[in-house]
Amino acid sequence: MRGCGWTRERDVEAVSERRELRGLAGLEVFEYSQSGERSVVTYNRDDFLELDRRFRSHGRNQSGIVILNPRRFPQGPASIGPLVKSLDELITDGPQYESFIHWLQ
Repeated sequence: MRGCGWTRERDVEAVSERRELRGLAGLEVFEYSQSGERSVVTYNRDDFLELDRRFRSHGRNQSGIVILNPRRFPQGPASIGPLVKSLDELITDGPQYESFIHWLQ
């Protein structure tokens, strides 16, 4: 999902579907997403909040971090529908500020 511009377009890449992205460290995934102006959707709250702090401390903006709660969206096929619905609502509403961090409900 693109963080800048926020249109109804769904430009999505899953790390698990891209062989060259599998096994990369969080920083590398974050840098990759930023190079494409994409938001990151992750369960990995602590690492990505730290990466956001680093970016901000260097005066850099980021394209958005969406943090998933594993209790609300447990990994597996049963969560796909609710997750897509919640992400669609977020995309429709758009971010409220640049370099946003959103806790997906």
